[in-house]
Amino acid sequence: MEEVKKKTKVLVATNLYQIDPVCYSSHLSMFYQLGKASDEFEIVFHGPWRLPIDNARNNAAKVAMKLECDYLLFYDDDMYFPTGKDIVELIRTVRDSNDTIHILQALAYVRGYPFKPMCFLKRKEGENQKTGFFEDWKDHIDENGLVKCDAVGCCGTVIDVRLFKLTPEPWFLTGKMHTEDVYFCIKAQQFVGNVGCYMDTKIKIGHLLEKIVLTDGNKDMLKKIYEDYQLNQLFLPDPSFVEQMKANSFGDAIAVDEIKRENPLEYLAKKEEKQDG
Repeated sequence: MEEVKKKTKVLVATNLYQIDPVCYSSHLSMFYQLGKASDEFEIVFHGPWRLPIDNARNNAAKVAMKLECDYLLFYDDDMYFPTGKDIVELIRTVRDSNDTIHILQALAYVRGYPFKPMCFLKRKEGENQKTGFFEDWKDHIDENGLVKCDAVGCCGTVIDVRLFKLTPEPWFLTGKMHTEDVYFCIKAQQFVGNVGCYMDTKIKIGHLLEKIVLTDGNKDMLKKIYEDYQLNQLFLPDPSFVEQMKANSFGDAIAVDEIKRENPLEYLAKKEEKQDG
């Protein structure tokens, strides 16, 4: 009898709160790509309605263990994935790491100013906070595009389920000086040891910012920002924005196939590079 290769079983978990059209479409792309990779993965989806974030993550960990999953993929509902293939690659990287990577997050930034990366180092003894932002992470990218760190956020992260079995509850706990994801990373390291915690800089995901309230006070400022950076109403870069506005103003039509949309996570960077060059 031919031996059937065991599929990698993954619990895909989120904490549903807002259904934004930009993020929702990227989530559907992610699910589609995971489905296409079904020869490799057995996917279980877990998406309860909004709970306190540490409770939601703890519940997902319990479900992952109960269902005997190999990995738990956390994604937040305000995350944007340029391509679902990246999420597939994130899982593969952990699976194929020869037990050297146990926590892996895509490159993402905190949604609040000054938009620091969700990648952290443990502070030295005597300092107030237990962890701090990995400020010079770009200087520590290895040949595979990975940055080894002490903790990551869980907005787009794959975790080896064995860590939950070896670490006592609660795994996730929100405190005054730490978020629930940092708490887990540090605690797992304390109880398990040699935990490979990394950020994958090759896989870049986006964080949805707050919707802007248009008022008389900010109308002119927003108009200038939209025109200078070619942004549409979803506040994402859109190379066709200015052309469409001109067409609306002068009555000229633009053929749909002439409008080329670029990855909104890369467009501004390209624009700035061009200006610097």
